[in-house]
Amino acid sequence: MADFDTARLRPEIARSWRRSAGSGLDPGSGVAGRRLEEVDSGSRLMVAAGPVLDAVAEQLRGTRFSVLLADGEARIVDRRLGDARLADALDKVLAAPGCRYTEDVAGTNALATAFEIRHGVSVVGGEHFLERLKGFCCYGHPVIHPVTGRLEGVLDVTGLARDATGLLGPFLAQAVRGIEQRLLEGSGLSDQRMLAAFRARTARTGAPVIVLGEGITVANRAATEMFDPAVVRELGRRLPGDDGVCVLHSRAGIPVRARYSVVPGTGRAVLLEAADAGPPPPVVPRARGAKAIADPLEPFRRRRRRLLIHGEPGSGRTSAARALAGDHPSTVLDAASLSAGDITAALDRGRDHLVVVDGIHLLDDPAAATLAHLLDSTTGWFALTSGPVGELTGERIGPAARCAARWETIPLRSRRHDVPALARALLKSHGSTSHLAASALDALSRHTWPGNLAELSAVMADLARCTGGGVITDLDLPTAFRQPRRRLSALEQAEFDTIRAVLDRCRGNKVHAAALLGIGRTTLYRRLRELGLG
Repeated sequence: MADFDTARLRPEIARSWRRSAGSGLDPGSGVAGRRLEEVDSGSRLMVAAGPVLDAVAEQLRGTRFSVLLADGEARIVDRRLGDARLADALDKVLAAPGCRYTEDVAGTNALATAFEIRHGVSVVGGEHFLERLKGFCCYGHPVIHPVTGRLEGVLDVTGLARDATGLLGPFLAQAVRGIEQRLLEGSGLSDQRMLAAFRARTARTGAPVIVLGEGITVANRAATEMFDPAVVRELGRRLPGDDGVCVLHSRAGIPVRARYSVVPGTGRAVLLEAADAGPPPPVVPRARGAKAIADPLEPFRRRRRRLLIHGEPGSGRTSAARALAGDHPSTVLDAASLSAGDITAALDRGRDHLVVVDGIHLLDDPAAATLAHLLDSTTGWFALTSGPVGELTGERIGPAARCAARWETIPLRSRRHDVPALARALLKSHGSTSHLAASALDALSRHTWPGNLAELSAVMADLARCTGGGVITDLDLPTAFRQPRRRLSALEQAEFDTIRAVLDRCRGNKVHAAALLGIGRTTLYRRLRELGLG
């Protein structure tokens, strides 16, 4: 991506640009797709989406917006126009039924990018990779089957860039929920009971929860982060037909005690929930030769293996590198200020203890090339840390390639079940005697944590400074963490999240926020009061 300036772009858009360029797409070209075979109007997705699309089209009537539905292969299967004059503009960029709209043929756009990243996204004007799409704004949201968890398609609202508004995101999310509900209603009764049991349990706990049925596995994020799905499914086949306790082994090899029970009315479907207390009883035998690892870094430490530790900023890369040393001496070198000479001098240190080169994505080209060369000529013990491997460029790819062993730090948003314990520990580490109330822990657990552990630590440090002991509630947290004061509908929750995000972007300036949202200040003030943000 050396030929493209992505620094001004939002992270998810910048990554999409890199994927688009990596597929060989030229920004000056047209959409590289073509019209494909006729669509199946009787498919499960089309049947479920039909009434929802009718309602959306009616709401968009007379506007300069269109709604497009793509299937699980990113092929557009339906299109409704708010204004017939949009048809020619969309046809020119192949945004029409029968055309596949993936990033490798259409670059960054809400339909293709939502299909790629599996969550809602907006792409406005210049954020499009292809020049021919820059005149559009679009909002895309994946349609996920509530039972199977599979991507069924993407719903997209597209209009002209000058009509862009932040309020279409919540509108689209609500429409997608309608489609997903109809997909659920079309599922078998047993599948619906499985999902109902899953939802009921996850509403009461943040622990890993999994439901295993005939050909279907449903798991919350905590479970997918902790366990390998294949291991869970194999264990499920060996469980007896009644309730009990078993042992699951995490991705790191750590045994985890779990309770399981048969979901009533489903035959053999089983709900498993990881337990927190008590030693794991050996109810289900482990595979022969399997070995528990109390410290997942121990195998790398014991063999003094060269290791690349990579992940998002603030996700604990440096802490993991320091932990790798264990009781051995270590030296940490800040890659941002390293020269080729500094790296050469570090070579001798690696012979008797761990040398950590922290942040190789920040090395300049000469230093990165020198490091790669030295790694070829030494057997010393080195650990490198970097941002996501896929984002390394130029000479910085070289040092990473010299590390056969790799360790990815998991972003905090993907392990929100860890947030309460981490928050308490960090608050205590900053010298606070305050106690985090359930409302505060719930709000912290819902946050997306773009800054990962570093952001959580900063929030806890701020609370430690600003609270003199006692109980910390959600009202003591920054605005970005606050939750609505009453239970909101799905559409209201989406609107709440949108307005709160824009307010944070505008640093609380309601005039600027109203302008970005495309609504009047009076309307914004009224919605702030109604949603509990005022």
